[in-house]
Amino acid sequence: MSKPLTALQFFTQFPDDETCLAHLFDVRFGQGFACPSCERPSKWFRIKAERAYSCQWCGHHLHPTVGTPFEQTRTPLQLWFYAIYMFTATRNGVAAKELQRQLGVTYKTAWRMAGLIREHMADVDGDLLLGGAGGRIFTPPASINGSM
Repeated sequence: MSKPLTALQFFTQFPDDETCLAHLFDVRFGQGFACPSCERPSKWFRIKAERAYSCQWCGHHLHPTVGTPFEQTRTPLQLWFYAIYMFTATRNGVAAKELQRQLGVTYKTAWRMAGLIREHMADVDGDLLLGGAGGRIFTPPASINGSM
């Protein structure tokens, strides 16, 4: 298991929104990804006016944030990445109030970000979200219940 990044290492790796978007594009698609429109492997060029990349052959636009928690947000990607970093580097989770303090955003924004990050992490892990007020808390995997 590798050591988690320090905050300094994080900001060196992701110094701005442009770097975060490029990382997101590379992780999701990467250069050489076949264009969904012309179906040719393509070199993708950054479109400066929006969070998108354009196919070298037909000009089709790919939006790396679509289908992610960052899809319809005005919050800078660097703040989202840092919030995710905080969730992964902390043992006991991160409260929305702590995100508000660390990121300098409103409580409403921090609360929404925390919820979307938790939801995404649950999707990735395959676990149900913890719930309250009579909702389902957690359904353990079959191997823990003893049934197979």
